[in-house]
Amino acid sequence: MRNPKFRPLQNPLRIMMLSFLTLPLLTLGLALSPNGIAAPGNGKATPEAITPNNAKPGGLQLEQKAFPQGTLYSMKIPAKSGYKVIPSLSKTLASVDSQLWKVPGTSDKPLFLINGGFFDPNNSLTTSFVFENGVLTGDPRINPQLVNNPKLVPYLPKIFNRTEFRVYLCQKNGGQFQTQYDIVAHNAPIPGKCLVQQSLGAGPLLLPTLGDKTEGFVDYNPAGKLTRDPIGVCSRNARSAVGLTTAGDVILMMGAQSPAKPNNSGFTLADIAGLMKARGAVKAMALDGGSSSSLLFNGKTILGKVNKDGNFVKRPVKSVLMAIPR
Repeated sequence: MRNPKFRPLQNPLRIMMLSFLTLPLLTLGLALSPNGIAAPGNGKATPEAITPNNAKPGGLQLEQKAFPQGTLYSMKIPAKSGYKVIPSLSKTLASVDSQLWKVPGTSDKPLFLINGGFFDPNNSLTTSFVFENGVLTGDPRINPQLVNNPKLVPYLPKIFNRTEFRVYLCQKNGGQFQTQYDIVAHNAPIPGKCLVQQSLGAGPLLLPTLGDKTEGFVDYNPAGKLTRDPIGVCSRNARSAVGLTTAGDVILMMGAQSPAKPNNSGFTLADIAGLMKARGAVKAMALDGGSSSSLLFNGKTILGKVNKDGNFVKRPVKSVLMAIPR
C-alpha cells in the first residue's frame, strides 16, 4: 500500500509546475575521439577538458578515469549554478544523441544527458516512474507486459516502490523557495513544506546500502541460492548511476566496458557504489545499465556497452536525466 503522505502522482495540488531549478557544474575533464564517439581511455593520456562556448563561470566538463576493467566517466554538479538537472521521457525509444531530446520549451539539444530508467524494448513502454513538471508522464502500472507477467506478479509491490531521483521545491524561513534533491523509495513521504517537481525511477539503491533484494532485483531460495538476477548485480557490465552529496551536489556517472575485454569487463553495482562514495556521495542509485548505458556531452556521444567483437553498442532508451542551463 502506498504511503498516504506521498501523493505527487495523484494530487495535483501538491505539485507546482516550476522551471527555475538551478545547479552548478564542477570543472572536470574528458578526452574524446575525433568522430564524436568516446572510447575508454588507456590511462596514458591526460584527460582533456571540453568547455562549451556558452558555458557559465565554472564550465561544464566531464572526468574520465581508466581502470583495468573499463573506463569511468563522472560529473559532479555543485549545488549553486546556472544549470538544472531534470528527467525527460520520450514517446518513442531514442538514443542519447537523438534530436528528440530537447531542452524543454526550445529546439536546443541538452548540453549533457545520461540514460535514465528501465523500459520494455518490446512495447517501448517504461517500467519506471517518471514525473515531469507536475505531471506523471511514465507509469509502469499501466505497462501490460509488466503487470501481466506471471513471473513478475509476486515482485510488483517491490518494483513499484523502487528508488527514484527526486527534485523538490521547498519553502524556507522567510517564504523563499529552494530546490532540493533526494534519492528515496517511490513510496517515501514528501518532506514538510516541499513539493515534488520532477522524479525519475530506476534502482536499485546503491548508497547508503544496496537495495537489490528489497527492490525485487534479486531473490534467493530457502537454501540461499540466487534464483533471480535480471540485471546481473554482481557481474561486470556497463553501468549508469546518479548520486548526491551532503552539500546537495549531484554526481552523474557511467562505467564503460573495455573493447579489449568484451566478455569480462565493466563494473559491478558494488564497484559503482564504492566509486560514488569515493567521490563524496552519501546517497546513490543505479540507472538502467548494460546496452542502455550511454551519455551525451556537448554533442559528443559516449557509449558504455560493447558486443562480443568489442564494438560499442548504441541502444535507444526511454528516459534520460539531462543537465541544462536555466
